[in-house]
Amino acid sequence: MTRRIRLSGVAKYAQDNYEKLLRAAVTETYGSLIKKSPVDQGRFQVSWAVGEDDASFPGEPADRDSYPTPNPKQPRRIGYAKERAGNNYIVYNNLPYAVKLETAALGEGSSVQTNGPGWVRATAKRVQSIIPTLAARVNAES
Repeated sequence: MTRRIRLSGVAKYAQDNYEKLLRAAVTETYGSLIKKSPVDQGRFQVSWAVGEDDASFPGEPADRDSYPTPNPKQPRRIGYAKERAGNNYIVYNNLPYAVKLETAALGEGSSVQTNGPGWVRATAKRVQSIIPTLAARVNAES
């Protein structure tokens, strides 16, 4: 079915769909990183966050007894409530050993639970490749 949009509403329609796509991409990236994160005590997995032009969340403290189960479909947004056009969104983990988990090869003194070197970059690349699929989904829902 064809949707009718007034000429005066085209810009808002396009912006709304772009923001839905942006939310879908952020959620997909966040969720994928949560699912692929190595889990020993859970601190690393629950320390992923999304910042709007900011990456200041330090991660969960080391002295917690247990961590809540993260929801891959509900990104931890730091300093904002909803993705909007015109901002940059950063999915990050600021724990001191995060880079080591990303770059270390399996079995070389790092956690054997990692997905091997480059798993974070591979996630980013995969999400970039599925943007057309996410856009089609957003378009079908609009």
